[in-house]
Amino acid sequence: MNNSNAMLSEPFRLQIPSHRQILNAIRIHKEISAADLARLHNLQPSTLVYILRALKEKKLIEVSRINGELRSAGKPPTLWRLVPETGYIIGLEIIPNEMRATVIDFSCNIIHQDRTGGFDNVGPERLSVAVDDYFHQLTGELRLAKKNIIGVGIGLTGLVDRERGIVHFSRKLELQNYAIEEKLRALLGLPVEVVNDANAGALGIKWQVGETAQDEPNVIFMTLNEKIGFFGAGLILNHVLYEGANGTAGEIFASLPTLSALYEQTVAIKGSDFPLVRLQTEKGKIGIDDVIACARGGCEMSRSIMQRYQNFMVEEIIRLVQLLNPNVFVFGGDITDAKDLLSDAIVQQVGMRLQQIFPTGVQTPTIRFSRFGIYSVSLGATALILRKIFA
Repeated sequence: MNNSNAMLSEPFRLQIPSHRQILNAIRIHKEISAADLARLHNLQPSTLVYILRALKEKKLIEVSRINGELRSAGKPPTLWRLVPETGYIIGLEIIPNEMRATVIDFSCNIIHQDRTGGFDNVGPERLSVAVDDYFHQLTGELRLAKKNIIGVGIGLTGLVDRERGIVHFSRKLELQNYAIEEKLRALLGLPVEVVNDANAGALGIKWQVGETAQDEPNVIFMTLNEKIGFFGAGLILNHVLYEGANGTAGEIFASLPTLSALYEQTVAIKGSDFPLVRLQTEKGKIGIDDVIACARGGCEMSRSIMQRYQNFMVEEIIRLVQLLNPNVFVFGGDITDAKDLLSDAIVQQVGMRLQQIFPTGVQTPTIRFSRFGIYSVSLGATALILRKIFA
């Protein structure tokens, strides 16, 4: 059973539910008065004063300001906020030979995002060493002392049992029944939580203040990265992350051809007199960012490849609408860079398809691309630690 909550340093191990409730309310509102907290949570002023004092003594909250604008007469209210520098949370997304990081402070402000390639992180031992190396590289660059880091959340592709901290199977990372959480906790000496990458993205929707889909009851987060080659889905059902019997819900999709295969197939059909082909010759290897850039520039071959991605996305949306009928789809990962090329066309195509399948009674779900782009999963991974403190 996952026991990383016990590893949290003392100030963050809040045992009294009402203390967590008030702390989380302050997190959500950013700034809030004691009077509003008492009203929202039906607490006596004396009880709330005790809770605020206890949280302040732990250096979790502080007075933000005295807001004289809120009242024309009487004593102006004191506004409370979280103390940003109380600690920091690191979220990592692990992709074959690449890692992406988001660092947030205790107030959930993003203070750093970074991606780096060249890591040999395929295979259990190489993965652990690569994460350890990247962690020390990242904290060194940011001058973050280990004592100031609350914990590390990690999202990766594969069948991940979050409760037990085990990767049952990850084809791309060559992991099988690997107790990744235990290994990384020992290496880093910090609380570590591990989850499937799409589930991390889904958690980010619910935990990042200001996320537009946060209040919707049924949300599906879908991530597509070039090096993974297939969609994963994180399922928020009735406001709760649905992980299935063994923590592996959402791994239900057929794989896309690799970008190199899509490139070769398109060359065979359309020929080679296109900017993307010239770029491939010049660089030796192209990435999805190159295809997106060329498509924006009018390259017909690149647009054809993006059409393949679009069709694949539409098919998966249709399947999931028929199965789960969610309120919102949110896309994250590499594909978010193509929002301007894909968003309107996907909405239109899904609407037409659903009208054919369900002439009446089913509305087209809202379809969005995450505002956090390629860092959707690493940001969502920070929610694994946030949940330990605030939930």
